[in-house]
Amino acid sequence: MRFRYLFGWLCLVAMLLLATAMPIAAQQNPPGFATNTPPPPPLAFATNTPQPLLSPVIAVPSAPQERYALRRWDEAALVNVLLEQVRRLGAGESERGRVIRLLQLELAERFPNAPRRPEQREQLLQAMLAAPRGMVDMRGVVRPFIAGLLNEAGASFEVFNTLTVADFSLTIMPFRLAGTETRDALVHIRYPASATTAGAVLYDDYMPARQQGTTFTVLNGAAGVPAAPFNTIGQINLERLGDVDDDGLEEFVLAVDYVGGVNREYRIFGWRGEGITSLVLPGQTIQVGELVEWPREGSRLTVLEYRIESPEWGCLGERSVTWAWTFNFFRPGAEPGEFRLQDSTGCRLYQAEPLFELPVEDAISTIEELIQTATVDDRAAIDRAAMTVALLRVLEGRADLALGQVERLAGTAEPGSWLAGQVAAFQEVAAQPNTTPLTICAALQHATLYGVCEVDEVLARQFTEDPLRRDLPVRDQLEMRGFIVGDVVTLSAVGQFDRQAVRLIFDGYDYWWAFAPLSRETYTAESIDPPSSFQPVAERPVKLMPPPGAWPMLLDTNAPGSVLGQLDNLMQENPGVPLDSSARFLQAFSYDLMGTRDDARQAYFTLWSDDPTSIWGQLAAAHLELR
Repeated sequence: MRFRYLFGWLCLVAMLLLATAMPIAAQQNPPGFATNTPPPPPLAFATNTPQPLLSPVIAVPSAPQERYALRRWDEAALVNVLLEQVRRLGAGESERGRVIRLLQLELAERFPNAPRRPEQREQLLQAMLAAPRGMVDMRGVVRPFIAGLLNEAGASFEVFNTLTVADFSLTIMPFRLAGTETRDALVHIRYPASATTAGAVLYDDYMPARQQGTTFTVLNGAAGVPAAPFNTIGQINLERLGDVDDDGLEEFVLAVDYVGGVNREYRIFGWRGEGITSLVLPGQTIQVGELVEWPREGSRLTVLEYRIESPEWGCLGERSVTWAWTFNFFRPGAEPGEFRLQDSTGCRLYQAEPLFELPVEDAISTIEELIQTATVDDRAAIDRAAMTVALLRVLEGRADLALGQVERLAGTAEPGSWLAGQVAAFQEVAAQPNTTPLTICAALQHATLYGVCEVDEVLARQFTEDPLRRDLPVRDQLEMRGFIVGDVVTLSAVGQFDRQAVRLIFDGYDYWWAFAPLSRETYTAESIDPPSSFQPVAERPVKLMPPPGAWPMLLDTNAPGSVLGQLDNLMQENPGVPLDSSARFLQAFSYDLMGTRDDARQAYFTLWSDDPTSIWGQLAAAHLELR
């Protein structure tokens, strides 16, 4: 009863259109891309700019490979290709999102500070702001644009100031970054200025900048300072602005929140040499579930780092970590201790597992006792506990109590939630004829991620309370109990009794159990992996996808040689299996970045010829021209 009251309170490719057919000339500066482009002029935020038409699909090659050369890009043509891809980007199009990032990398390598033409920069900025939220990295376009706005607005880095220009909210926070006579500031950029909730913000950034006379520039090294939202970064906030390492200069600390993460990351930036750099020891990240102590005076901070211990129950572990400024970096102190479970309802229920192996009344009383101190923050654990009680009532043979519990839960479950999925699955299978506790359990196990029931746990209890007898065949006994039995095989091992391995089938899923004659009258049962002869054989891949580390290796660290090494290793491990189109483009693009021109030309051409209508084939075609 206490459980019901508490719960009632808590729970009331498509075809890619790419390049333009504009005249081009061959690249003149191998190896690598051009880097001697002058800085961009200030920009104006024009309105009603004409929008160029989307370019037609590039057809299949019209001449042999030897007639094609690498395209000699000019800035305007490459920006137009990027602009077109941004305009075509749809929600969830991760493949096109990678194409855009590759084009941004190429643009930055070939034409630093591009786009320099005001109208192109405005078009690209408008397209990025109109793209699906969080799918485009806008830093390289927004920051130079904001520097231009500061020039036009006659802003000053001498005093704290807030202004709104072109629907960007700009907060200027002067700080003593380099210890020189220059005027530096951290500019908080937010778009749109009218946004009142985090979900309405399309761009949030802390831009380190410098004022020299009337000119504003983005500081060197700012490319490593994150903005939000982008990819897995959901939000950023300024945690500290001031001297955090006792060197007399000022630094800034950003708290980065990741989508679905249990920790924030503290990123500490300061001025070293001639640019902004991270002051955290390379290869380390400051993971912060909760800040314990960080005195304003001093260079040491202590945090609680969280770790998910049970996603089912929402249970977290935590440990204390102290970071200190030592030898020019913030470093973790002594070896961090072990994670310990938090004192939460979810963790207490997690520690009580496996609940389905306990006698029903013992399990229910355990749950009711553990949730007495639950709060509204324990909603996930309470939802799971409520469904667990319903399943326990089914196992007890009290279907009436179980159905009543589930009906009450149906009235409080939010649409699309975990609880709603579990309730719907329960009601659907319970309404079918010949339903058993195990068929309900199997349906719930697979209805949603982290289903409330584990079939093997229920089977363990049944085979313990009512074990199979040794004087009757195993298959016959199981079928008499209503089990659907698949294969039965004998397992032999040196030094062990022969065991009968049985494949039980529930809701279309297989569960393998072994029955060993360890006692005189009954079998001892245990869950096992499928015997080797029944394990699925890994299918040989039809094509090889890029290795998981290849994308960040190229996009985040710009290491084309390492990417080529990974692709070579992948092909050696899978002889005779071709690369898929995305991997082939990565290969061609890496050749291009490294200045291996003939290899790049051949790789682009063969990809275009073999897969002309895909996004990768079209992008390869855009990198070639007929001579």
